[in-house]
Amino acid sequence: MMKEDARVRMLRAAKKLFAKHGFEKTTIRQICEEACANVALVSYHFGGKDGVFAAIFNEYFPDRDIKSLEPGPDPEADLRLLVREMTLFRRREPELIAIIQQEMALRSPRREIIQSHKSLIQVRLRECLERGRAEGRFRFRSLEATQLFVMGALLANPSMIDMNGVPEVERLSVEEIAEHLAAFVVAAVRGLPGGEEV
Repeated sequence: MMKEDARVRMLRAAKKLFAKHGFEKTTIRQICEEACANVALVSYHFGGKDGVFAAIFNEYFPDRDIKSLEPGPDPEADLRLLVREMTLFRRREPELIAIIQQEMALRSPRREIIQSHKSLIQVRLRECLERGRAEGRFRFRSLEATQLFVMGALLANPSMIDMNGVPEVERLSVEEIAEHLAAFVVAAVRGLPGGEEV
């Protein structure tokens, strides 16, 4: 088995440490110790700690997966697919979700890096919501508020809501969680029975 290269080891180590301690409290030396890598390699591969942060998002944020989702004829199906992909991402990358929430809460300058990646999801979501509304499939008062609520659900960190010990939740697979969340989001954007907007 081929040994993982130093660049990948450093990215994984930085992701783990940034999620646990935050960007500011994590040093380059700690990253390299965790990765069993030479400190000089950070400058060589990334140009510094800010470059490591950007590279983590380039490597692990699901840009390619989102870009590969071609809009279909059914905005509801598209919305379900987007929710599924983001749920799988959230399960696959809890450390990245923790980093996003920390940086957004701190209003750090690194939010621009995060926003550049989130914007693709926001554009896809907005297109889907607008199309569904234009076709009369979705009913909601404010596109912006609806988009905000859905993005919050897609990027929520499950660890913030302690559901450990709840057997119904612990038994769910990631696919079942994605289906539950998709059903919830679709029901919300369809509006109330009788056509009343939410």
